[in-house]
Amino acid sequence: MFCPEKFLFSGIIFLRGVPFRSKRDFAVFSLTIQYLYDKIYTEKTKGSERMLAEKIKSPADLRGLSDRETALLCDELREKIIDTVSINGGHLASNLGVVELTVAVHKVFNAPDDKIIFDVGHQSYVHKLLTGRFEGMSELRRKNGLSGFTRRSESEYDPFGSGHSGNAISAGLGFAEANKLNGKDDYVVCVVGDGSFTNGMVYEALNNCLHEDLNLIIILNDNEMSISRNVGGLSKYLSEKRSSKNYFRFKKGLQRFLRHIPYLGNGLIKLFRKIRDLFKRILLPGNIFEDLGLDYIGPVENSDVSKICDVLEEAKTKKKVCIVHFLTRKGLGYAHAEDNPSLYHAVAPFDKNIGVIPSDKKTFSSVFGEALVSLAKKDREICAVTAAMCDGTGLCGFANSFPERFFDVGIAEEHAVTFCAGLAAAGKKPVFAVYSSFLQRCFDQLIHDVAIQGLHVVVCVDRAGFVGGDGVTHQGLFDVGMALSVPGTKIWAPDGFDGLRDCLSKALESDGLCIVRYPKGGEEDYDRHSFTEYDGFSVLEPKAPPKATLVTYGRITKNAVDAAKNLGNVRVIKLIRLFPINLSALENLLVGNVFVAEEGMKNGGIGEFLTSSFPEKNITVRAVLGFTDGGSTEELVSEYGFDTVSLGKMISERNESV
Repeated sequence: MFCPEKFLFSGIIFLRGVPFRSKRDFAVFSLTIQYLYDKIYTEKTKGSERMLAEKIKSPADLRGLSDRETALLCDELREKIIDTVSINGGHLASNLGVVELTVAVHKVFNAPDDKIIFDVGHQSYVHKLLTGRFEGMSELRRKNGLSGFTRRSESEYDPFGSGHSGNAISAGLGFAEANKLNGKDDYVVCVVGDGSFTNGMVYEALNNCLHEDLNLIIILNDNEMSISRNVGGLSKYLSEKRSSKNYFRFKKGLQRFLRHIPYLGNGLIKLFRKIRDLFKRILLPGNIFEDLGLDYIGPVENSDVSKICDVLEEAKTKKKVCIVHFLTRKGLGYAHAEDNPSLYHAVAPFDKNIGVIPSDKKTFSSVFGEALVSLAKKDREICAVTAAMCDGTGLCGFANSFPERFFDVGIAEEHAVTFCAGLAAAGKKPVFAVYSSFLQRCFDQLIHDVAIQGLHVVVCVDRAGFVGGDGVTHQGLFDVGMALSVPGTKIWAPDGFDGLRDCLSKALESDGLCIVRYPKGGEEDYDRHSFTEYDGFSVLEPKAPPKATLVTYGRITKNAVDAAKNLGNVRVIKLIRLFPINLSALENLLVGNVFVAEEGMKNGGIGEFLTSSFPEKNITVRAVLGFTDGGSTEELVSEYGFDTVSLGKMISERNESV
């Protein structure tokens, strides 16, 4: 059987006897042959049924790979991620940017003994592929499949769960201190994106990291902006030299030589370190990490696995917390994502050959953004605030129309709420657009800085209810219970676009803390004109005299309407203003068995509030009782009994049992 590799190398051996004009000519010829071999080897491997990536069952399998095999592995990992995300949806650009970095981390460190902790987890797909989950990637973000983030229950290689930003360094410090208490020399590695460094919790953790003898390494994955100041060509040149292989080899060799000098060796090492640090301070302006007393290496280009490994090996020699700063590029290896990394941050399924085609379909987020722009044209006091989610919350139009009234505070939701309180105290009308799951971080600020002071702040809560594939950390199920517990809070829950526009307008005309919540995606299509409007709610009467009442709000209203129509004798009450509720008007409408369907937590929800308000009524509450895992929104609606069939069955069975 013809083997191209053997043929090429046989040719090289044969031609070594050919008199070349110079060594340079032979070198050029050899490099050409090497290039052809690499080309043939790569294409041959790509075409094989079993890729190199499939053979990696644990990080230990990485350590025997050559540089050529490692480069090929990185290419295969990128292909796997693109294939998976194009089918399942997920976070693409961030994962493509950290392929080499993640491979190097697992080459240098000995997981799971060494703990690798990812902040947020948007960039953990490569980590999953290298830790025995290659075959499971086809079920990424699907029901009962792999999580889109790290999860302790999923793998021993996931020492800490992720989903929200800013927690990795705090957790890593806890692991490192525990290792010290237990007499272990294992390392803890925290991989943190530059965006997370806008989160205050990161700096709380860094302020607590000034301890000796902690094997804690913090990798700054910088894919958009440099934390350090841009100091020009000299800084770049010296950083490259400080992170080169030759520098590390010289440094290690010098240390070995000095240690062998009797009596003076250790003293000379300390002296040379002081001289090095002096020159570094003179030639390179300091950065925030060194100002905090932490060791710092970087910035280093994330291009070559071997180079990254050398830098990480250097970091391992430190005996205190060390920051290693890598410059990565979002979307690397997929041209569409490289050109537009924001669009490819989190994507729905798409054709990988064509790329993501932006949808012009209206969503609650886009309608909110358009409505706010319209209101802001009439009211110059309206300001918009986001926590690094301009695209996701629909505020880009506002940012373009009123840049002076738009504020992106970064991943700092707590600060955003208090910032809004300051704007409100100064007479402005701040609107803070935030995902429901991220609003959880702001509970103290909502109470202490807004509600207690009676300040008028409008919080528009996007992604309320089930959110599908992002899983347990991103479900928007707690906002109603949180808001109901804060005295004086007004809450609206529109189920359609016109309702959203109306609720936003009313919230801006109101006072105090105002919450407007709405789901991800578009509105459900049903006959809203058949409802009779009341103060804060609307009612759909059945054709036959009502024998039961179904109370609901938000996205599942359509399912409630369909279930009631199928039964023919059920009154539907759609809550629009969740709080305060006009209880006197509502009481007389609650006839027969009363059912409350609520796409949120049962504890502290509207159902419990109505039950306590009308103890004489026979009220059954269907809501969520625990943490909700992944799956599509449709799957979750069905699983928790909010679909049309399940709602109808609940009412029928209860009525028949009476």
